[in-house]
Amino acid sequence: MSMAGNPWGWFLGHLLLSVTGSLAWSGGSHIINGEDCHPHSQPWQAALFLEKEFFCGGVLVHPQWVLSAAHCFQNSYTIRLGLHSLDDHEPGGQMMEAHLSIQHPEYNRPSFANDLMLIKLEEFVPQSDTIQNISIASQCPTAGDSCLISGWGRLANGRLPKVLQCVNISVVSEEICSELYAPVHHPSMFCAGGGQDQKDSCHGDSGGPLVCNGSLQGLVSFGQSPCGQPNMPGVYTNLCKFTDWIQKTIQAS
Repeated sequence: MSMAGNPWGWFLGHLLLSVTGSLAWSGGSHIINGEDCHPHSQPWQAALFLEKEFFCGGVLVHPQWVLSAAHCFQNSYTIRLGLHSLDDHEPGGQMMEAHLSIQHPEYNRPSFANDLMLIKLEEFVPQSDTIQNISIASQCPTAGDSCLISGWGRLANGRLPKVLQCVNISVVSEEICSELYAPVHHPSMFCAGGGQDQKDSCHGDSGGPLVCNGSLQGLVSFGQSPCGQPNMPGVYTNLCKFTDWIQKTIQAS
């Protein structure tokens, strides 16, 4: 597994020193206590591969651009779209090389503030029943919003899922989020999940989508380990804060 797929081994030491050793952290994501998505119900879902290894999720937000987490950055990778299963070459699927990757200029690796990047594909992707871009939310999330996360990361039993996994979670208040993640909390982040149902995201799907009311609200960023603990939500990149940067970067590139 590449460092992009699980970037939290070194981060654990940083936080153990700064938070008195009481917290253990996890990055990336797998879907905890979710279920198989209906095939191609998330047509904006992207999969990032380093050589032949899946390591991060992503989201198609423009016919030629994918959003993902900045900590997923690699010098080169392949993007696959229109998939339900990572193992199958499904009809309607597309595989493209990344032409250009642009991390947010204020991305901060120690804290994972501003954890997003844009990836330009080598050519435009035709829209279809299995591949569609999604609009980015212009309004910021509010506590209690019901949202859906999806990904192919490892399940709670440690195994890779056969098909894309989906789970519904709720946005947590900014007050609770900032208290739980005080050492690193930043306005570019928000929290979701952490309910008693233990639904969560975890190792393997950083950069994947969190969709609320039909719009892309966030990207999977990081959380605590083990994943799926009650009252311990995951952390997501707050995309409403970045609509201007995303639009200007796409137009300029």
